[in-house]
Amino acid sequence: MRNDPLTYLESKEAQFSTVFRSFCKGNSSAVVLGELICEKLKASTVEALYNRTAIDLADQMKCNFPAFSGNTLDLEKHILKSLAEKEVFDDFITYIKNPGKHTKAFIAAAVEKYIFKDHKDEAMNLLEKNVLDINSLVSQALFTATHKVQTQGGEADRWLKEFSSALNDKLTLDPICSQNFSDINDFNFLKGEIEKGFAAIIVQMSTMSLENLKESRLKPDEILTDQLCKRCWVKCPFCSAVCINTIEDHSPDDHSVPFHRPNGIQGWHYKGTVELCITFCTTNVSSEGRFYPHHDSEESIPYKQYRTAGSKYATWRITPDGSRLSYWKWFVCRFQNTLEEHYNLKFQGRGEIPDDWKKISKEEAIKSLDEMYC
Repeated sequence: MRNDPLTYLESKEAQFSTVFRSFCKGNSSAVVLGELICEKLKASTVEALYNRTAIDLADQMKCNFPAFSGNTLDLEKHILKSLAEKEVFDDFITYIKNPGKHTKAFIAAAVEKYIFKDHKDEAMNLLEKNVLDINSLVSQALFTATHKVQTQGGEADRWLKEFSSALNDKLTLDPICSQNFSDINDFNFLKGEIEKGFAAIIVQMSTMSLENLKESRLKPDEILTDQLCKRCWVKCPFCSAVCINTIEDHSPDDHSVPFHRPNGIQGWHYKGTVELCITFCTTNVSSEGRFYPHHDSEESIPYKQYRTAGSKYATWRITPDGSRLSYWKWFVCRFQNTLEEHYNLKFQGRGEIPDDWKKISKEEAIKSLDEMYC
């Protein structure tokens, strides 16, 4: 409990132990207080160093890394490019079935490559710069606190308050009971003791590696995930294309996407057959065709009235047009056999793949992303 005496004493155990050992060595109050302050600063400076570096690296990637420097569609375009370049079917299925999970994995992999491989030297320079900035911050805080007490008067309690205030919330200094140090009057000596102790902390921080970022409270990939993944993740009920709205709950506005996909990649097929569907949502909703809203539905619904098929259909705005992204045509052809095995269905009969789809190369598929997502 917050006001429990035992809990309070246990929380102060390390502080009391440091003070006791130092006094037993015959050290003066200024030396003891200096040691105590350095001990408390050590943990907070290391945390501040990695938190600041993580934030700076995330900001840098937002500015310089193309996939993260644009809007939601830019990120989706780069994810689709990456999937095509690697040609791993399981990754495609993860993206189709669970786009949020795949997007987070894409961000994590991009951060790993950017920071720890391609731009490792730049990231290390940023870490070293932040070490220097923290050192300057503490040095300035020491000067400010000492100068104010010397010119305006005050004892250890005033000095501690001024020092904590001068750290500007960039570093935290846990409360220290000033009653044990009321005899301190040489604040230049105190300042010097802390400078000596903190110099050792700076040396230690200067030897830290980027790998420690992976263990810090704030991580670059998590910062970017929070920034880039706060969006609507509702999928088109026909083809699983993800709504592009950047607001998670954007009701009453409809869900929408600029490009839909062949319904077969989601497993849609003609009822009572093994024939996968290769038509696009944008074509279907302007056709005279009908569909069954659920696998166990007994009554079919006209595509033109798809909004009446239930809640997951009613919230979507699918514009009838002829846009058919070449990328997904290439995907169907490239992974035809794997898709058929995955769904235990076939691209045959009404779902036979058109010959012109088979002529699309991977390069043309990737190029179509630039053309269409522009």
